[in-house]
Order: sequence, then structure tokens, then C-alpha cells
Amino acid sequence: MKHFSTCLILVALLCLAVLAQAAPPAGFAANFVQTRTLPGFAQPLVSHGQLRFSTAQGFSWVINEPYHYAFTLKGDTAREVLPDGTQRTLDPAKTPWLQAVERIFVSALAGDEAQLQRYFTVKTTPAKAGRHVELTPKDAAMAKVITRIDVTESAPGKPQHLVIDEASGGRMDIRFTPLAGTGSK
Repeated sequence: MKHFSTCLILVALLCLAVLAQAAPPAGFAANFVQTRTLPGFAQPLVSHGQLRFSTAQGFSWVINEPYHYAFTLKGDTAREVLPDGTQRTLDPAKTPWLQAVERIFVSALAGDEAQLQRYFTVKTTPAKAGRHVELTPKDAAMAKVITRIDVTESAPGKPQHLVIDEASGGRMDIRFTPLAGTGSK
């Protein structure tokens, strides 16, 4: 379950990178509320935390409530701090899903839409303020986990809402509130 959760966090990271390809922001920071529904569970799992991304510092995803979890990715180094306080470094060479998501992330940040379209069918539609991006996995391995990703943003690289529909029937719904003074308005 830990690896699956980390994989979904990396997919969320990927979605943010997809948004950044139109006009990559220097950074983005937001509080988030993540609501996770899982088949067989009557109540959704709700967590609160902060997301930070900058080209210089990398990516940080921290859950503060109802438990503490931290994931950071900078270059090819990924680290986790698990709820029990255990810290570990993930090796992309030994973690195929991390390696794949990292490759997609770097391609998206570099604006390499052709590389991104190797893995997803990308459909972009304008919204009142910003745009809506729908990603459907082409990659068979990814499609076994994710059926669709929907992202609504206020401007390129500035997500407001992210929904990941899982092949298991679960759903991850994340709402972002940009932090003041971070250049992410």
C-alpha cells in the first residue's frame, strides 16, 4: 500500500508538470485537501497538507493531518518520511514506476509534449479562467492503475483541482489553495 500511495503522489506530481509545460512557473506552493475514496470503504480518507515545487528545490508533498508523511523529489533523488518516522531513499533504478514517472515529469517540465503523449492521450479545453486538461493513459502498465486524470487550473502551471480515477474504482480528489507570497497566485 505504501508504494501504491507513493505512486499516486508521483502521478499527482506528473499532473502538475503537465500543466507547467505551457509556461513553466519558477515555483508553486499550495495547501491541499486530498479526499480519497476506496472501494469497500464507506467513509473517504481525507488528508491535509502542503505541496511545493520549484525548479531549483524540486518537489515536496507533505501530509500534516491526520498523520505525517513527506515525499520529496529533487533531480533523480526521491525520499520519503513515513508516518512511523521511518525515512527512506527510493532508487529509480530499483523502482520501475518511479523511473517511469520521473521520465514523464522531466519531459513535461522540459515542454516535451511528444514524450508526454507517448504515455497519455491529452485533451485540453479552455475554462472561464484557465483550462481543463484530461489525461488518459496509453501505457498499459499505467492504465492498470489509473483510468483518467482531470486537472483544472487557473493559469498554466497553477492547479486548482486534480482528480485521479483509479482502475480499482478508487478516486483521489485534490483541491489546491495557493499560498500567499509564493508567486503561485
